[in-house]
Amino acid sequence: MATTASPAALTTKGAASENSSFYYDYDYLESVVVLVCTKGEVQSFARIFLPIFYSLIFVLGLGGNLLLLVVLLRCVPHRRMAEVYLLNLAISNLLFVVTLPFWGISVAWHWVFGSLLCKVVSTLYTINFYSGIFFIGCMSLDKYLEIVHAQPVHRLRTRAKSLLLAALVWAVSLAISVPDMVFVQVHEHPKGVWSCYPDFGGHGTTWKLFLRFQQNLLGFLLPLLAMTFFYTRIGCVLVRLRPQGQARALRMAVALVVAFFTFWFPYNLTLFLHSLLDLQVFGDCQVSRRLDYTMQVTESLAFLHCCFTPVLYAFSSHRFRQYLKALLATMLGQRQTFSPAPVSLSRGSESSSRLTAQEDMTTLNELTQGQAEGSQNLEDIGSP
Repeated sequence: MATTASPAALTTKGAASENSSFYYDYDYLESVVVLVCTKGEVQSFARIFLPIFYSLIFVLGLGGNLLLLVVLLRCVPHRRMAEVYLLNLAISNLLFVVTLPFWGISVAWHWVFGSLLCKVVSTLYTINFYSGIFFIGCMSLDKYLEIVHAQPVHRLRTRAKSLLLAALVWAVSLAISVPDMVFVQVHEHPKGVWSCYPDFGGHGTTWKLFLRFQQNLLGFLLPLLAMTFFYTRIGCVLVRLRPQGQARALRMAVALVVAFFTFWFPYNLTLFLHSLLDLQVFGDCQVSRRLDYTMQVTESLAFLHCCFTPVLYAFSSHRFRQYLKALLATMLGQRQTFSPAPVSLSRGSESSSRLTAQEDMTTLNELTQGQAEGSQNLEDIGSP
């Protein structure tokens, strides 16, 4: 969740979906060691650091994802499976970054937006926090089916099934946000200072531990394992077939996994350590303060995924770059010189297919088909 804090209340919990333990720790301290462990320095740091960083993420995320959305909606006439997931990822990231100004204002001052927006913003945050990660996993799955199980029309890669999977992602993300709909509310403490956070009553510790471990599992561990498996199998196929552009495709696969790990591992590790602290496995007041500082920094780093991940996926595509050039040429009033041949959706031209595959990891199925035609049956590509 966005690490929003009330400037006057040491016991402020987090808003949104209880993803951040910055406030869980305050809740824990409130009931256990509040008279011993004070965190005025942590809150002072948060008032300066978080609004600045949230503003940066908002600007970068809004600009990058809007551009991606415009290109996909305006310039891509027939979106393939990967582009359907990329479109949904852009929408998810846009809705996510829109919540950040609310948390930035809240941490710098207090929650001034009322009870309804408290629930709406918190729910939007959670839905798009998870859906963004899930859609990255969907794109990895699609690439796995496209290359490892390469066939002209794979039964698992129909447009209808990709739309069904996208709908399932939104439904699961919505289900995960149910605690926000039910428990998040506005609180006044002290008088005149409002905060937006979930109130679980007497089960706060149980809920916060459950939600942290849920995020560690669903928001990091399972997607990371899935991506590692998918891209490892893709790498094995590319090494075996040795197509043109193999080295570039392998580098891109490694870059996607490394980027996901770099953004999310520090935050999830800090989240896990906070859970151990709440369970009194280790730590003291000083450790708690250091984890709070670390949480703010690593969570902000994780939020950067919504700025750079779509760009990484999109600009790895030669097809997308061609459409972007055409859009920019149109916007600048220049004569459009873009030729659709290199990015044609038709599989009829082998040379076009090979060019696209050499430049674009998202069309490696075409590359695989073109390289395999003269040496082996396509069905052999999909064999385990």
